[in-house]
Amino acid sequence: MESAPAQGPPRTHDLAVIGGGVSGLTLAYLVTRRSFLNVVVLEREARVGGKLQTDWLDGYCCEWGPQGFLDNVPETLELVRELGLDGELVRAADEAGDRFIVRDGRLRRVPLSPPAFLRSDVLSWRGRLRVLLEPLQRGPRASDETVFEFARRRIGAEAAEVLVDAMVTGVFAGDARQLSLPATFPRMREMEATYGSLFRAMLALRRERSRHGAAGAAPPPTGGPAGPGGTLTTFRRGMQQLTDTLAAALAERVRTQRAVTRVRRTGEEFAVELSQGGTVRARQVAVAVPPAVAAALLGEVLDAAALAALREIPSVPVAVVITAYSSPQPFRHPTRGFGFLVPGREHRRILGTIFCSSTFPAQAPPGTTLLRTLVGGARAPHLAHLKDPQLLSLVRRELDLLLGGDPQPDLVHIVRHAEAIPQYTLGHTSRVAAIQRGTAAVPGLYLLGNGYGGVAVNACVAEATRLAQQLTP
Repeated sequence: MESAPAQGPPRTHDLAVIGGGVSGLTLAYLVTRRSFLNVVVLEREARVGGKLQTDWLDGYCCEWGPQGFLDNVPETLELVRELGLDGELVRAADEAGDRFIVRDGRLRRVPLSPPAFLRSDVLSWRGRLRVLLEPLQRGPRASDETVFEFARRRIGAEAAEVLVDAMVTGVFAGDARQLSLPATFPRMREMEATYGSLFRAMLALRRERSRHGAAGAAPPPTGGPAGPGGTLTTFRRGMQQLTDTLAAALAERVRTQRAVTRVRRTGEEFAVELSQGGTVRARQVAVAVPPAVAAALLGEVLDAAALAALREIPSVPVAVVITAYSSPQPFRHPTRGFGFLVPGREHRRILGTIFCSSTFPAQAPPGTTLLRTLVGGARAPHLAHLKDPQLLSLVRRELDLLLGGDPQPDLVHIVRHAEAIPQYTLGHTSRVAAIQRGTAAVPGLYLLGNGYGGVAVNACVAEATRLAQQLTP
């Protein structure tokens, strides 16, 4: 990786990748590994990785972005294998299976089996009964509906407000009343369309898995209404180890502190203009930056409809407040399990908290506690912009109310993301279609990243893998 131009670069690259996050780095790595194409990655910041940044402070692992990835997507596991990172994988502790949702100001354990659901207090008995009536509900309505509308229609208002709203908070930091179901959770819509019921779909898939298992064949992917299964997994040195390894493999092909200001089409080539002067020429360009940023760069390349669609994909701000305590139980409520999420109906000022030292014990010194609390999102974006002292005070008050006690943190680390997570609001699939039509009209131009077909690391790696296969037949 370099921050100055390489000596004697070729006049025209085969592929210029704009953006050095996990999407751009994965694409560049796979293309160079599978072909002789000349590739350059242009990253505006001083270091690559995007939101996959990890700070180790006094023995505590402080993640800027995702805490890990689910180990159920073959493209990510294959990338890990190719990079030689198999031995660096760390899977979440068994007790991380315990997850909590705040209901009426108290943490309630999320039930993981039908008998547990029937006994659970996460929903009222009326709410649980309404969920059990899901197979009797009506089938699909319009081609696009919000996640909340879908959930209320299938499992009732209470479950939608508690269980589904919490799920959307955890994945998108978003508002279930605004996000599009086919864009955010397409598997749910497919299950309903195919089987007429989420319950019937789960039973059918379970029977299919049993048949595959009996025949000795590989079972189909598992998963319930909330999404696919899998074990949360990270790397020994944190999530940044993935992007650091990708960048090291690409070496001088990665150029940091290279802010792109404009992309132009010049004959059969693209001219990628840089803020500090100079132009990178390439036969193909892959833009792996947030949609609004892509629109600003491609104003002279894409048609008006595609540019408008890019600008209409919003993102929400999130502040990550990391606190550490030199006690194994600093609060009255044990911080064992994965953590808790807060549905909007609770009117709290945080989105949720991850019990990092319980989920990945090696991410904190023995006998200590490490928490990661998220603030802002679609529900209260203004809170993500509070000054550090106000933000910490807010988090401490909320943790006191929900966990009991206000211990003085031994370490505080705050990270802000002005554009943390893209929001797939109603109409997202139509916007993506307009973007795809626009890029198809410009041979050699490609867009990728978490703004289009999935916000998780797995989705970004899978998309980059598909594009790499397209570019290296």
